[in-house]
Amino acid sequence: MKLLILLLVLLLLQPQFVLFTIVTTTGIKGDVFAQSEGENNTNMSMNKQDNIISPLTEWVGVFALGITAGLVSTLRYKSNNSKSTSIRIIIISIAILSMSAGIIHLLLVQEHMEESFIWGISFLISGIAQIIYSIFIIIVAEKLSPLNNKWLLYYFGIAGNALLVGIFVMARLFTPPFSSEAAPINELEPNGIVTIITEIFLIVLLGYLIKSSSRSQRSQKIIQ
Repeated sequence: MKLLILLLVLLLLQPQFVLFTIVTTTGIKGDVFAQSEGENNTNMSMNKQDNIISPLTEWVGVFALGITAGLVSTLRYKSNNSKSTSIRIIIISIAILSMSAGIIHLLLVQEHMEESFIWGISFLISGIAQIIYSIFIIIVAEKLSPLNNKWLLYYFGIAGNALLVGIFVMARLFTPPFSSEAAPINELEPNGIVTIITEIFLIVLLGYLIKSSSRSQRSQKIIQ
């Protein structure tokens, strides 16, 4: 009789125990699911931001290259352009390219800051320097009277952009410093290619300005 009563008590208590277990487990899973959902929303927002920034950087570079190609193409018609006009067109093209490269670097600061703090700071400094250079060259270049000062400005632009191109190439051949992964960078994204083309184009145009200035200096010496 006692055994029968004990069995009845267990049968009455068992549903409550099972129900308590289900509710407890469901509550835990609900918290885990809520946390997981929050993390997923954060990741989705970050991915969405990255998906916006990456095409934006590409279009900034392509737009600048397109405008520059259109401006430089007018130099073929030398009869329609005086020498000062041609120089002015090249300076404007250099300013557009340098501005676009600087904007691209600034847009990519956050992405590279997540990989390495030093990389993010490097992109920030590079972007600001290129934007300042674009403003400086379009305002000051033609006003510099001594030719040596112009050459200093042009060589400074060549050295800076050549350094950035060199770093880009070296980081894909050797393990870059402050890298989170002990290996060279294997990815080659479109915005990186566009930026490198922009900086190489900059170097070529600055070299053209140096060559043109050198010719002008020799012509003046012959006349004198």
